Amino acid sequence: MTPASPSHRDLASRARGLCLRHVAEGLDAVLAAVENFLLELLDRPATLQQAQERRDVHQLFQRQGPQWLALSRAALDGLLGRFEQTRAPAAPLAAASRAAELSLVGEETVETQILAARAALAALDKGGSAFNDLRLRLQHLERGEELVKADPVHALNLMQALVHAWLEAGFTREQWLLCQSVLQSALATAVAEAYRVANDSLYDQGVLPEIDLRGLVRRAPVPPARGGAVPSPEPAAAEAPVMPSAAASGVPVAADVQGRLLRFLSERLPQAAAWLQGRSEPGPGAAPVLATTAPAGASPSQAETLTASQLQGASAPAIDWSSLEQGAAAVRAQVRALKAAARSDQEKAVIELVALIFDAILTEERIPSSIRVWFARLQMPVLRMALGDPSFLASEQHPARQLIDRMGVCVLGFDPELSLEPLEKEIRRIVQVIEQYPDTGRRVFELMHQEFLAFLAQYLRAQGGGERLASMAQQLEQRETLTVRYTIELRKMLEGAAVGEAVRDFLFQTWTEVMAQAAVRYGAHDERALRLRQAAADLLWAAGAKASRQERAQVIAKVPALLARLRDGMVLLGQEPARQDALLKQISDALAQAFLSRAQPLDQDWLAGLTRQLAALEDVLTEGEVGDLELDRDSLELITGVDASDITVLPRTDAPVRPEMRARAAGLEPGAWFELEHNGLVSQVQLVWTSEHRQFYLFVAQARHSYLLQQGRVAVYLQAGLLRPQAAEGLTARATRDALEKLDANPERLLA
Repeated sequence: MTPASPSHRDLASRARGLCLRHVAEGLDAVLAAVENFLLELLDRPATLQQAQERRDVHQLFQRQGPQWLALSRAALDGLLGRFEQTRAPAAPLAAASRAAELSLVGEETVETQILAARAALAALDKGGSAFNDLRLRLQHLERGEELVKADPVHALNLMQALVHAWLEAGFTREQWLLCQSVLQSALATAVAEAYRVANDSLYDQGVLPEIDLRGLVRRAPVPPARGGAVPSPEPAAAEAPVMPSAAASGVPVAADVQGRLLRFLSERLPQAAAWLQGRSEPGPGAAPVLATTAPAGASPSQAETLTASQLQGASAPAIDWSSLEQGAAAVRAQVRALKAAARSDQEKAVIELVALIFDAILTEERIPSSIRVWFARLQMPVLRMALGDPSFLASEQHPARQLIDRMGVCVLGFDPELSLEPLEKEIRRIVQVIEQYPDTGRRVFELMHQEFLAFLAQYLRAQGGGERLASMAQQLEQRETLTVRYTIELRKMLEGAAVGEAVRDFLFQTWTEVMAQAAVRYGAHDERALRLRQAAADLLWAAGAKASRQERAQVIAKVPALLARLRDGMVLLGQEPARQDALLKQISDALAQAFLSRAQPLDQDWLAGLTRQLAALEDVLTEGEVGDLELDRDSLELITGVDASDITVLPRTDAPVRPEMRARAAGLEPGAWFELEHNGLVSQVQLVWTSEHRQFYLFVAQARHSYLLQQGRVAVYLQAGLLRPQAAEGLTARATRDALEKLDANPERLLA
């Protein structure tokens, strides 16, 4: 092909530079968007720990945000410079030698690459058309067949530079994930606009005013999701979920399936059975990923076994996923070819078992066909991983199985009145990321499973007003938990102190609830909450013996204001005026006795230390079990000040519950669908939220009515058959069972 002229190369270089400059200029808007997001996040309902973490991130971003901006712009400048150096006449040999080197890529590197990949997918969703036009114009100028992976205009390379700058600025991956929604949206806008500007510049200079796609687009021999640029997949209409896990069903069905599988292999293929059993529980990091030190954006290296290298599909045609039937047929053809090329009976067995499992999943009629296409696209990545990690077949705790099961449980029994679009979009994103990193083994499935759970936590709470109701229930649990912990800490502080019984009882039985309520309602470090905690120290001081006339005068002056603060705290609890008056009379009597007492006064150093401890009480609280809480609608409305008329509250009962039913209740996972029978009325409900300590479970019905159940009531309903899961076992367990039934009938198929 005729090489590009210098003027054409210069024009292409200027277009790349213009694109990168506009991305850099757009980062100011990204910075402002993240700042606004973090400010708004501070006002959202949260646990005490979450609220503190959000404040810390906001303060860190105020300090380090400008540093990230500067590092990002420097990184974008460096992208173009390094790319131009590799295109210099002496560069090819050096580049080739670098590509031939091998290095170990750690888990942190993989996690960083995945963050960048997700952001790149968002950018190409928004600016994919403009990128394709820019790509074709650059190809035209440089007389090339395709942009190389290191080209700085690839969205993946841009995002990798920005993510690395984020980490260099002192932020963490977890903080990126916290801001991910706004970061991806704002960065996608900046990148899409940069593509448009670069395109307009080339168009104005007469470069390909009319683009003939048929003449310029070359079909890649491998699926496009593996390249540096990840085009948007074909649209899918619904979302895929998975059945509840074995833990949720309370029946050891998954373990039974795994046992059947091992028995079958022991009879038919003893070596493969031993292989599965010997490697069924790999350690958390397993083997490191071996990758070439290729330019930024290059994918990990090929696996070195014959079958794994075949899986890379160097000569396999790209699969057309425009329809489930067509795509699934192409996958089956590739699987047959791979099985024929396998070097051992173990490889043949794994290939056949994985294929049968996915065949069973794809025949699940309760999963819409537009969702099943995404399960089908997981087959080849799962097969690639399973060949090196057979624990996929031997352990239900494998992250790939957990991911498939969690996605499936959310769609089986799905409310047809709800939109599947958010779920579908998330599943599509997850599958695309897995396809893009085919050689990272189980690690990519672990990360995607974690991210899907995080997505579910946010998505499900938005269903049927769940966010508001979950926040109400969470506040109730927080208050009761804090009350228990405050009481424990206060007892430690007062141990051995000369404090009257009336004051002790008031502090332990009433004031700990006041402090907990204030921490939940206002925030632990709010001035109002601190003032009420200080009232406890002031009460102890006033209740101590006073040896001097000056101290007695101080008590007389301060007691009215102290009693007013104590009344304010009891008002916060919603206590009746009569109850308030009775308690305040007891306190007044105790203070009067102390006023006349000639006992030894409280040690002032001890009292000063106690005051400091109370002010910083949140910092010394330890995590612990929360006891049985009292739950009713009035409690919710009192604590939160929000109307709870649209929710049915079902507290625990005194009915005996078998331990296995409590364990089964504790194992229920958000997203699962159930039939709930209450007062003779059967409703189809979805578990959308469980509280931090698993005390409360929020179910949302199709009629948009909600049910808040305490764990004891959930266990009783499961035991009585009044709460019935839509599926008794996980999707992968049921699919494995179906696969075994086929193999029992046709055992020769395993190695055929």
